[in-house]
Amino acid sequence: MQIPVHAKRYAFTQVVKLSPIAASKILYWNRFKTRLNLENPKTFNEKLMWLKLFEDVEFKRRFTDKVKAREYMITVGYNYLLPPLIGIFDEIEDIIFEQLPRKFVLKCSHGEGMTIVCENKREMDYRETRQHLAEMMATDYSLKYAEPHYSSIIPRIIIERLIESSTGDDVQEYNIHCFHGVPKIIEATFDRFTPKEQTLMLTPDWFNTNYLKKKLPFDEAKARPAQLDELLAIAKKLSKPFTYVRIDLKVVDEKVYFNNFTFTPDACLNNQIQEDDSHKLGQWLDLDIGKSRHPVTVARSKY
Repeated sequence: MQIPVHAKRYAFTQVVKLSPIAASKILYWNRFKTRLNLENPKTFNEKLMWLKLFEDVEFKRRFTDKVKAREYMITVGYNYLLPPLIGIFDEIEDIIFEQLPRKFVLKCSHGEGMTIVCENKREMDYRETRQHLAEMMATDYSLKYAEPHYSSIIPRIIIERLIESSTGDDVQEYNIHCFHGVPKIIEATFDRFTPKEQTLMLTPDWFNTNYLKKKLPFDEAKARPAQLDELLAIAKKLSKPFTYVRIDLKVVDEKVYFNNFTFTPDACLNNQIQEDDSHKLGQWLDLDIGKSRHPVTVARSKY
């Protein structure tokens, strides 16, 4: 008898609520078919899992919350990196779509992938959009991949102006992996949403690391952004408080914009990096495993 997918998902969320550690071990086994080593983690994924489960969750939650992340960017003088804000709303009913500009972006504060891009308001179905927003607002993202730092974030809706290239060129994304406050890898995505889309892991000097299993051709001279030094300086400053963080940035019309602080890229389940290189990246993370820690929980509090 085959167990329905929704039943499996429900059972897994109950495991997450009881023990994020046990849930993480299940996720890891399902992806890699090997045991998650939390006692002596070696690989990049294992060490990210350890940080996810045992590092200061409350501290990271402040930067995971997209509303608080915006506030933090303003306090450190990086307000100019933020997309123009239209409004922040606690309730869907407070949004008056008729008063919004023709193009905008809706995003929820408490998870990833909870975004609605409107390129032409005249073509938007407001009823369908409200329903989609309601589903996203009701989602406890922390239960999806046992990520405690997403729990207890108050769900809110952020509306920003849509950032587009005036020339029609593709928006270039640069997600910078930082280890102990040092930018080490630039994960660059080119030609997103086109047949030519490719993602590469590059050094800060803009050379291909060849860490990924899928080998792709790369033209260093053509792809190097004029803002590379600025991107690295921003990532270095923003990553300073953290053992590990990925600073997600993008460039539109030669201007840098901030996207996210990411602490658990690919939910700590990246199977695209070659095994030897995963160990190399793991060596860049010095964990304080000997320090006493308490297992974390992810159940969302009442608001």
